[in-house]
Amino acid sequence: MIAKSIHGYFQFGTCVRYLQDAQAGYKLGNGKDDGNILHNLTAFFRYLNNLNLQVTIRATSELSEFQKVQSRRQQTDRLSTDDASRLRDLIREIRKTLEAEIKGFEAYIVTPKRLDTRKLLQDVSSLLAPGVFGKIPELARFDLAEAGMCIAFERPTAAAFHLLRGTECVLRDFYCVLVKQNRSEQLWGPIVADLKKRKKAKQHSDLLDHLDHIRKAFRNPTQHPDKVYDIQEVQDLLGLCVDAINRMGKELPQPDQVPW
Repeated sequence: MIAKSIHGYFQFGTCVRYLQDAQAGYKLGNGKDDGNILHNLTAFFRYLNNLNLQVTIRATSELSEFQKVQSRRQQTDRLSTDDASRLRDLIREIRKTLEAEIKGFEAYIVTPKRLDTRKLLQDVSSLLAPGVFGKIPELARFDLAEAGMCIAFERPTAAAFHLLRGTECVLRDFYCVLVKQNRSEQLWGPIVADLKKRKKAKQHSDLLDHLDHIRKAFRNPTQHPDKVYDIQEVQDLLGLCVDAINRMGKELPQPDQVPW
């Protein structure tokens, strides 16, 4: 998957139209300045390569030769009547191949969510409280980033798997911070049950109840083939998991101070 700006496609179309409408007297330029023939020819070939339009590229040999001939002229020269006609004919011919090839391409637009799409795709750390993302385990960071992308691309059940796995990963570190000896099995249920018995964890009773609710209502039915999410449900789940991770994150040490 490659992210491409829609503006690039607009510029590509503008470039093609400029060359197709070339008239005698248009400035050749040196291929670097905007608004001249050589600049637009260079841009045209660049767009073809960026879009990997291999069939159209193979159909541009004559246009490429035309560009080479024109590039030998003085940058202050103007397009002649014959050259303008030749260029228009070449572009119109290439357009037949171009239009046929691009019919085989599809672009997918990421639809808006309740959460900012750019944050879901590129900056999921900003959805957590400041400083928390850097303190949670690397695997949890991976899962949250994957969950963000799954929500953006509307794969809600996959997003739920990553959210819940990431939350459980943070829970294990949270448990190790509070309990140094005689630890229980490193699974969500046993961890919460053990913490509820520990005096040191009494101040986190609300958090533990919250984690137990997430486990029973979401983690267990998601782990087993009992739950399918829609895009609204998984965004709600993200809020629940972020709240739990933020509260656990307050107790986690900085990465360079991890004692285990």
